[in-house]
Amino acid sequence: MKAFLLALSFLTIIPAYNKAAGEKEMADSLYFYPVVGFVIGGILVVISEIGRYLPLGLGADALIIAAWIVLTGGLHLDGLMDTADGLFSGKERQRKLEIMRDSRVGAMGVISLTVVLLLKFSFVAAFPYPDRIWVLLLAPVVGRCVMVYAISFYPYAREGSGLGRCFGENAGKNKFFAALTILLLGALAAGAGKALLFALAAVLLSMVIVKHIAGILGGLTGDTYGAVSEIAEAIFLIISLAGMAGYYAGYYII
Repeated sequence: MKAFLLALSFLTIIPAYNKAAGEKEMADSLYFYPVVGFVIGGILVVISEIGRYLPLGLGADALIIAAWIVLTGGLHLDGLMDTADGLFSGKERQRKLEIMRDSRVGAMGVISLTVVLLLKFSFVAAFPYPDRIWVLLLAPVVGRCVMVYAISFYPYAREGSGLGRCFGENAGKNKFFAALTILLLGALAAGAGKALLFALAAVLLSMVIVKHIAGILGGLTGDTYGAVSEIAEAIFLIISLAGMAGYYAGYYII
């Protein structure tokens, strides 16, 4: 329970854990990252249902995106902007890392933020019921599963301290396989085989992106953990909507 509360407090604005945590405790909390994703997803589903019954139309979709941001304190989006500023700066590796640490936001950061939020809003709005329920439930889980992969499989890129270094050397690969198992079982329960297939496809594509980023930076940082989570969520929404469109088209043709 302590590891779950630590993960919940670290990944959201919910003050569930207020004690100091060491590297081992932080690493153990990785097992519960997808569970926190289900918590976030469940809240998004509730907001979606409220919006459907009032009804609020596109306003409900805007509230979903706003709640998505607020629940995480905007931390992952901040990481996305910092990562984009660094990666697209055209500078050498060390300079990229310095730019990412700068609290000021550049043009590429703003552009990346705008694109990701537009993608999330438009694809969430396009999803019909009841499919949007499992999509909203699983998207945050996919993001946190990919985050565990990034933490577990790649070294920390910076020398010295940093938020992403808090896991130390304890983030073994077994944490990712546990997170992936939770995601796939949850997807199977929530949306049957189609949800499992889309979730797995989103994770695999995101893993390619994580590897590419790590190759450029010589590892990953706390900023990139947040960035890949946001990217993975958007990829899952895109893959799921495209996949369901193909599924229904085939169904009606038959």
